[in-house]
Amino acid sequence: MSRLGDDSATRTAKVLSLPTRAAILSLLLRSGAKTVKEIADHFKIHPNVARAHLDLMVEAGFLATETRRRTKGRPAKVYFTWEGEAGSLEEAGVELFGDEQRRAARDELEVEVRLLERMLADATGQLTRIRDLIEETKQEGGK
Repeated sequence: MSRLGDDSATRTAKVLSLPTRAAILSLLLRSGAKTVKEIADHFKIHPNVARAHLDLMVEAGFLATETRRRTKGRPAKVYFTWEGEAGSLEEAGVELFGDEQRRAARDELEVEVRLLERMLADATGQLTRIRDLIEETKQEGGK
C-alpha cells in the first residue's frame, strides 16, 4: 500500500494551489498546445517559472507533452491538455468560441468544475485507503 498523501490527490492539490496553474490550464483548454515561451510570454513570467508549473501539471496528469518539428531550429516541446478534454467540453454544451468575455467566464467555471470533480475523485480514493488502513490496523490489533 502506498503512503498516505503520496498520491494523485496530493499532486492535484499542488496543481490547484496556485491560480497561475489554473489560468495556464484554462489557456491551454481554449487555445490548444503551446510552448513554454508562448506561455511565459502570455503570463509575463520567466520561462523557467512557466516550465516548473507545466512540468508539475504534466506529473499530475493534467497536461501532456510532445515534440514538434519546426522549419528552422531545434524541435519545440509543446504542452497541451489531456486528450479530448476540449471535445468533452463541447459535447457537454460548453461553447469554446463566441463572445470573448462570456466565453472566458464560462471556460473558467468549466475548468473549476472539472478540477473539483478530479479533486473529489482523488479524495474518494484517499478516503478508501484510509478506511483500508484503519481496517488493517483493527485486524492486526485483534490478533
